[in-house]
Amino acid sequence: MLKNRLKELLKELTSIHGVSGREQKIVAALAEKLGPLADEMTVDNWGNIVAVRNGGQPGPKVMVAAHADEIGLCVKNILPNGFILMSRIGVVSDLLLQGRRVRVNGTVPGILGIKAGHLMSPEERTKVKPMNECYIDVGAFSKEEVLSMGIRVGDRISFEGDFMEMHNPDLVCSKAVDDRIGCSIIVALFEELRGQSFPGTLCGVITVQEEIGLRGAAMISGKVAPDYAIALDTIPSGDTPDVSYDRQLPVRLAGGPAVALLDGYDSAFISNVVHPKVQRILEEAAARAGTPLQMVTLGGEVYTTDAANISLEGNGIPVGLLLTPRRYSHSPVELLHMNDPVCVVNVLKEVVLKNGSVSLSFI
Repeated sequence: MLKNRLKELLKELTSIHGVSGREQKIVAALAEKLGPLADEMTVDNWGNIVAVRNGGQPGPKVMVAAHADEIGLCVKNILPNGFILMSRIGVVSDLLLQGRRVRVNGTVPGILGIKAGHLMSPEERTKVKPMNECYIDVGAFSKEEVLSMGIRVGDRISFEGDFMEMHNPDLVCSKAVDDRIGCSIIVALFEELRGQSFPGTLCGVITVQEEIGLRGAAMISGKVAPDYAIALDTIPSGDTPDVSYDRQLPVRLAGGPAVALLDGYDSAFISNVVHPKVQRILEEAAARAGTPLQMVTLGGEVYTTDAANISLEGNGIPVGLLLTPRRYSHSPVELLHMNDPVCVVNVLKEVVLKNGSVSLSFI
């Protein structure tokens, strides 16, 4: 069953640590899964994966891309008494920086220290400490002891956030749902298409370093040179008490994939605009799959995806988005509803199986 397979993949992939710039383990795991399902597969010098399925019929080349990396921290300095100072990798809120469990290099356990509640002043009990006042405790009493653990400046630090099912087992939470769910969708899509003929060529692309500037997408998209592309990522949902669903973000869990028709950092600077023909391709595929799409615009919010850099490569690649809604973004407890990624796979299958009739003429 597709839902169970996606949940199984997500649980496995979120357990692997892969903060931006140090994605070796998650890239290796994904390459191992995609290799047997592809007609050919390459992994470039930075870790971007391109898995190719030839459909056996004439048609365009479509690229479906998701990023493998996750947000986190890195070692900034090791103090003489064995405590570690850190820098952020990606958009990490200071709200996450006390009383959390972490892993250094994916293996060494650590704790983001927090002052004993008994000793806090009334002001300290409500104050959010900035990163430059925080530290990590790996259970060492000297710098030499830390170094003996194999820890060095620049090493990545990931949050611990074990995979957990809620009372409703369709609701699951974990660290790194952004964007291991997109990676899971690509693996599941290749599995669903195993042995099937279809028009054109499918390129499943796993990118690196998305969280620090969409870097992998810029490295690889021009080399793939697809006729059009669909970026897979997550999107915050607006169905919690601290967000206005109607005025700010009309996206909800179990409402189907979202399509951010435009996104960026303010109303003047737009990072990406969905190509109108790719929008039509997605709408028609969703209708055939019986899947609703949540259309949204995000100009003014701090949000963008690999689609921004994909669209600018080569001579300009027509691009669209299929986004899985999730609550509590960029935290170790990102929550999603498994019906949404199931819908993403079903829409993508319709895109690929009907790929021969695609026209990308702008006018």
